[in-house]
Amino acid sequence: MPAFPSPPAEPAVPAKAGITAKPSTSSVRAWQLFRVTGRTTGLEAGSKVTLQQMQRGKWVGLPASTSILRDGSYSLGVKLGLKGKNDLRMVSGATASPVFKVTVR
Repeated sequence: MPAFPSPPAEPAVPAKAGITAKPSTSSVRAWQLFRVTGRTTGLEAGSKVTLQQMQRGKWVGLPASTSILRDGSYSLGVKLGLKGKNDLRMVSGATASPVFKVTVR
């Protein structure tokens, strides 16, 4: 009796790209250092994640970025000077985290 070849293995589906972001505090004084930490999925270690801020209805990249570590995590020190409630997110390419808020007093 001839042996039937086994069906080809399903190709591995890459994990859907995603970023989480959590600020160390929800309220800071102007130019006070705080930290944003999070994890990524489906993004390559060594890739950059950059902080964006909503300004006048547009997302603006800030000069704050860091590399993704081998375990998919990142940690970024941030100082903001724009007083009031700031809508922020972390981005890498076309992938963005959910929006989080930090109030600058």
